[in-house]
Amino acid sequence: MKIIQKFSSHFDERKSPIDMIVFHATATKTLEETLSIFIEKEEGGRVSSHYVIDRDGTIYQIIPEEKRAWHAGISRWKDIKEDINSHSIGIEFQCPPTGERTFTEFSKEQIESGLLLCEDIMKRYKIKPENVVAHSDIAPDRKFDPGSTFPWEVFVQKGLAANPDRRPILNENRDFLLTKEENKC
Repeated sequence: MKIIQKFSSHFDERKSPIDMIVFHATATKTLEETLSIFIEKEEGGRVSSHYVIDRDGTIYQIIPEEKRAWHAGISRWKDIKEDINSHSIGIEFQCPPTGERTFTEFSKEQIESGLLLCEDIMKRYKIKPENVVAHSDIAPDRKFDPGSTFPWEVFVQKGLAANPDRRPILNENRDFLLTKEENKC
């Protein structure tokens, strides 16, 4: 797995051990636009991710893993009520939008690279499959990426993510998390 390093200054120090991976879709038209936002943009540019996977499968490392990237925003997961950025590695899939809340299909090459990268990170940090999540899982009121075209089933089949039906969701009062099955009660 080849990784090209293009480091950004958009990070700070972690406050927690790494125990999550958060998948994103960039919603930018080109890799150059994504890298510009993550690396060069200073004004209002408090955004970054550890990795970006381009459409051709090339992996770019933007932030060293030991640092806290700014990709999750205001979010929560299970008993983590704040600062998911400190708990997670952010992986962006370069994916142009096709509409307001939709993306192009993810390429075979980038999913193959995503599988390899995810597996490597999970092994090194002993991350459980249920802690490999979508941006929309941790911030359902404000985010929808990586979207409905993301092939979760491939990650589930490889043991790199939990079945989406078992992912925790926020209850109606937004005060704690339940699994979809528990929420049916």
